[in-house]
Amino acid sequence: MATFWTKTEIDLDVNEIYENLSDREILQLVDLLVEENLVISTNTIKSESINFLDDEWRKTLMGLINNRHRLSNEDEEIIKSIANKL
Repeated sequence: MATFWTKTEIDLDVNEIYENLSDREILQLVDLLVEENLVISTNTIKSESINFLDDEWRKTLMGLINNRHRLSNEDEEIIKSIANKL
C-alpha cells in the first residue's frame, strides 16, 4: 500500500489544547516553560515552607519583571551582572 504525505494546517486555540491536558501534562508544561525561562516558578504548591523573606523576594522579582520597561539600561546591566555571578 502506498503512503501519501500532505501538508495540512490545523487551527487550534490554545485554550482548547489546555482544557484537554491531564493534570500530569499541565505540570509537565509548566516545568518546560520554567526550564525555557519563559516563566518563573513561584512554587504554586501551598506550603508552610515558604517564609516571609522568600515571599518578599518573590514579590520583588515579580515587580522587576513587570516593570522592566521602566528600568534604565544601567540598572538592567547591574541586575544582569548580579544574576551572572550566580
